[in-house]
Amino acid sequence: MIANTLFRSAPRRLVRPLAFAACLIALSACDDSKTSQKDQGQETQSSAEQAEVQKYNAYVEVANSVQRSYAEDLSTYKSYIQPVFDRKDKNDNLFFSSSSTMGRIKDNLDKARAMKPDMAEIDGPAQAYSEALGKADPVDRDMGNYIGAKTYLSDKGAHGREIQPAYISAMTALAQAQTDYVNAIDAKDRARIKAEFDKTEKDTAAYFRIGMVYHIKDSMDLAASFIDGKGLGDKKDPFKASLDQFGQMATGYDNKMREKNKTGCSAIMFEANAYLSTGRQIIQRTEDGSYEKDKQHGSQFQLMQSREREDAKSLMQNYNDMISKLNENQC
Repeated sequence: MIANTLFRSAPRRLVRPLAFAACLIALSACDDSKTSQKDQGQETQSSAEQAEVQKYNAYVEVANSVQRSYAEDLSTYKSYIQPVFDRKDKNDNLFFSSSSTMGRIKDNLDKARAMKPDMAEIDGPAQAYSEALGKADPVDRDMGNYIGAKTYLSDKGAHGREIQPAYISAMTALAQAQTDYVNAIDAKDRARIKAEFDKTEKDTAAYFRIGMVYHIKDSMDLAASFIDGKGLGDKKDPFKASLDQFGQMATGYDNKMREKNKTGCSAIMFEANAYLSTGRQIIQRTEDGSYEKDKQHGSQFQLMQSREREDAKSLMQNYNDMISKLNENQC
């Protein structure tokens, strides 16, 4: 199995991307008249492996098709819309981020779950996620149409107050189901990437590519507390080391590409450098106390987002862009 497409990690408060690594298997054609019993056994094993990969990839596609976590949609609702319906705030121009693709996501999820072979560690969370989508879809659509048509202006928010408990309940359950589903894929994803990295022949393009995947995910894990607004803490030095290892893998991959083509893989290097640049800037601003100084003068910037939050967003965006570029597999 060769890692080809990437899956993003589970969402956090400052929602982390949802990108996982899918797999790609290349099966060679066989001449049946010359196929030995051993070859037939290997072909059967490869077919079974391919079926598992196809199902895994289908699950990954579902995970990556959601651009915002449902937890974030619910948080936005509670912050800006619920106070209006609860008569604690007044706003005549509400905006509702309706998750109108719930039905399509559920259909794709059900199709993936029906594929063979069974994948117990993901099939269970996938079923719970599907059921949560089915329950949330109609109330989400009702709320979306209600707010989109500004009916709350004519009925003074009456219908919103009526369906709000059901909406919050359904979205709370959906947010948890999505997190469980994402975590199930993430566990399988990381185990597979680690195994692939360990067994891939060193100093090859494949080794450097899977190394980029392994170390960029590791670095994002180490930056988790920073993304959550708690600073790097004791993860600063490990984060720095992980960035360096990711940089070495990216450079190694580019060098391998240049052995075949003198232009190398500039698209990969551009995104890799952007990610490294942001990560190292975060380390510098942590070490020189910039973030702490900003917090001490926070009242002057209360209408602006802090540099710490902006840097966290930039790191996640750069990570996302790197994932997307690796997924394109152009080099």
